[in-house]
Amino acid sequence: MNYLKKIGKFLLTTFISIIVLSFVLTIFYYFDIISNNIYNIMKMIIVIGSLFINSLFLGKNSNKYGIVEGLKLGAIFLIIIIKLITNSSFDIRTLIYSLIILLTSSVGAVIGINKKENK
Repeated sequence: MNYLKKIGKFLLTTFISIIVLSFVLTIFYYFDIISNNIYNIMKMIIVIGSLFINSLFLGKNSNKYGIVEGLKLGAIFLIIIIKLITNSSFDIRTLIYSLIILLTSSVGAVIGINKKENK
């Protein structure tokens, strides 16, 4: 049960940071402060950055196997995003997006484990 609370906490902070940063980005886009190209790029950067930072903190709180912890966080995130929120079909674009999410969360957790061991 402790493990589920830990993963849930990091998933919740990931979703909250994505929602808040996306809201700010949308306001900038609405008032025409940023262009459409920058808006689309920043949407992806917000998701990847939020997931990377939260995976890094998850790695710091884990005892070992950072890559597995990162894959778990990324997989749960993908299941929630792809299956529950968006009802899109699975195509090559979704596959590439999923691989980027899994890679980002894994690398973040591995770096988090390594930062913890250096101290």
